[in-house]
Amino acid sequence: MSKVFLAALVAALAVPALAASSSPQSGFYGCRTYTSKHPVAVVRPHSIVVACADGNFYLTRLSWTSWAAAKAVAAGTGHQNDCTPNCAAGHFHTYPADVSLTKPRTCAGHKVFTTLSWRFTKPTPKGIALSGATTFSC
Repeated sequence: MSKVFLAALVAALAVPALAASSSPQSGFYGCRTYTSKHPVAVVRPHSIVVACADGNFYLTRLSWTSWAAAKAVAAGTGHQNDCTPNCAAGHFHTYPADVSLTKPRTCAGHKVFTTLSWRFTKPTPKGIALSGATTFSC
């Protein structure tokens, strides 16, 4: 699991940063608010770690169909740990997913999205949520 989580985190950090206040479009901090005193906002990340604490849920292969000041929409692949028999010994399963970023706020002089909503577009096994949302702080 650690190699997969690390690869997703590195990919998320390797995307272009939001230009300093010259761009009116919103960026996204995501888990960076937990790991950096001065996080860098990104635009159109290729991957996003949703479960910041343990990496048991993340999104990859994000293809953004829109990225505007108020909302961004993408399709990609969700990687969800089944945590069976426990999360350390669980297995990751992939599902196609739709993703949206909403509720932009101004944080440290940058406009950033603070809510990520997701929905798996194919049925999931019992115990795996079909959709959800996560709020990220500034």
